[in-house]
Amino acid sequence: MNVRKMSKYLMPAVIALLLTDAFAQVKTPAGFDKPVFLVSETTPDLIYLQWFSKGDRPAPDFMPLRYEGDNPVEAKGVKAIMRSADTTFYSFFDTTVLKTPRQQNLQYFMVQLDTNRIAGNSSSITLISPMGSRFWFISTKAGKDSKMLGINLEWALNGNQSVQRIEIERSQHPDKDFSLLATLPADQTRFTDLEIKPDKVYYYRILAIPADKNQTIASNVIFSAAFNPQAPASPWLVRSERLKGGVSLQYRVSDAEAAGIRIYRNDGITPELRVVSDLLRPNDSLLISWIDTSGTLSGGTTYIFAAKTESSSFVESTFSELTYLRPKLSLPPEAPSDFTVYEEDRKVVMHWKNQGNQNNIIAGYWLQRQSEGEAFGSLLPENEILKINSFTDDTAEPGKLYIYRLFSVDIDGNRSDAAAIATLRTGQSLPVPPFALQAVSAGAGIQLEWGEVSYDGLSSINIYRYERGKAPVKLTSIPGESTEYTDADTLAGVRYFYYLTTTHENGMESGASEECSCTR
Repeated sequence: MNVRKMSKYLMPAVIALLLTDAFAQVKTPAGFDKPVFLVSETTPDLIYLQWFSKGDRPAPDFMPLRYEGDNPVEAKGVKAIMRSADTTFYSFFDTTVLKTPRQQNLQYFMVQLDTNRIAGNSSSITLISPMGSRFWFISTKAGKDSKMLGINLEWALNGNQSVQRIEIERSQHPDKDFSLLATLPADQTRFTDLEIKPDKVYYYRILAIPADKNQTIASNVIFSAAFNPQAPASPWLVRSERLKGGVSLQYRVSDAEAAGIRIYRNDGITPELRVVSDLLRPNDSLLISWIDTSGTLSGGTTYIFAAKTESSSFVESTFSELTYLRPKLSLPPEAPSDFTVYEEDRKVVMHWKNQGNQNNIIAGYWLQRQSEGEAFGSLLPENEILKINSFTDDTAEPGKLYIYRLFSVDIDGNRSDAAAIATLRTGQSLPVPPFALQAVSAGAGIQLEWGEVSYDGLSSINIYRYERGKAPVKLTSIPGESTEYTDADTLAGVRYFYYLTTTHENGMESGASEECSCTR
């Protein structure tokens, strides 16, 4: 590039560009596209710098500044603004600095201005080394390689000197500790430094070694940082835990260039994963712990979690394995409602409202019973719950008072703090006497017959006998299923009177049956 020739024509072009509507202010200074340093060149008469911004909000003007000591001052020279597609280039020719006493390093930056010269964004500071390069080096450039981890160096000589070889020096500081990196043929104008770490700034100095063994000429200091375009390894899940109202995850990273990980989660409805964390950096053990207690998480919903590693070059890995987690419920379930009990066919039948129809966290119900003089006990086997909203207690005894206590149980096994309570006294099962009693004289005595007796709890049939004017005497008790009995202990010519009763298994005896009499 011939900088002298360009400066001859740039001033009219700059004035024309600044007067066009293309750069009329329509945004506040803070809304302008951020400027980035692009390239610098040094000649015997001036220093050339160029910045650029991408987007549809270019600044209509800018101010170049140069540090003099500890203070930045406006640099004097020629400015130009050019636009191509969505990129705007800000060029500056400093025509005064090389006429001042030499400095080893110069620092430049630019500030965007609106049409009222109100300052907006500023670029980063650029380091320029004009010493020596003004004689042999027409241009120098350093930039990251877009396809691999490397920094590309480019340079051009003025062609008027005989060069034996090119040497490249590198340092991690802008003005000290340079060491030889590579020796190249004199005609080579490009070199890629692959022995670097990503996202670390390296400073370079290009040396032209003259063939006539005169003094070596060094370029200005150029610098760049590179990134690794390769995706890092995915993190792997070490531990996951359900918490009340949230979840806890711990991942480990194995990639040496991992800057951290980001956690992704779905909404519990669709499978789409969205980032829900900032960049989480690993500790010395390469472990990263994270707790999600977002107020949007529901204990009744299972969520999908995954993570991606992000390298120091801002390249993301693929997703880790998917993890399915549901937070623990933070509150116990509500107690059942509409709890009713009644007796049917000497069994206690219970019904209540099915909460699971309205609340998916209800897994079932737990039922207890207490009878008079006893403590509450479960009516269900250990660790079992009722999945339906009804139950029949067929172990209740007649004539007893029972208290039933019903709890809701959620999907985490938590029971409701309160219970629905219902009370019922079962009906008394009264024994009934035999019927159709008959007595006839038989050769061995008096034969008794009666109709078959049947009720729940029937234990035995009792046979009573008496003679006129005497008190009844219980002759015997026989099995409840009996329908006949022979009284052999009788005397001829004596009239006997008989009646029967039954006894319940609970010990209660029925009333007397109808009487019958017979003479032997």
